[in-house]
Amino acid sequence: MLKIVIDTNLWIRALLGGPVTMPVLNAWKTKKFQVVVSQPLLDELDEVWQRPRLRKHIRAEDAEGLLEQLRRRGLTVTISTVPPHCRDPKDHPVLATAIDGHADAIVSGDGDLRADDELRKKMTVYGVEIWGIDTLLTKIS
Repeated sequence: MLKIVIDTNLWIRALLGGPVTMPVLNAWKTKKFQVVVSQPLLDELDEVWQRPRLRKHIRAEDAEGLLEQLRRRGLTVTISTVPPHCRDPKDHPVLATAIDGHADAIVSGDGDLRADDELRKKMTVYGVEIWGIDTLLTKIS
């Protein structure tokens, strides 16, 4: 089974009911892949969904339910690796979680992360690829 780190931006889109991200959430719920998480990623999701501009569109019970499912069903890892440098330092916990969790891939809606060819090359040393949603859905179908 694939081990995947899902970037916070995709969880937020799913909580907003985004039609592009709902298949990812449904695939995880039906155990088509395993989610790898770390405390920094859980903390980020908990912080981001509560931002005023998002909170008015996201039901608290949906966000809290997702966080609970991630804590219960996700493969939780403690991060210790200093990941390769990337353009946005806020992505370091995502990269470290993937490395320390021996994930197959990071799935992100962050075009900057996916477009960083040097980072993609460095992450393959750890066996981690960086995908968009379409690639994940193709791999699990």
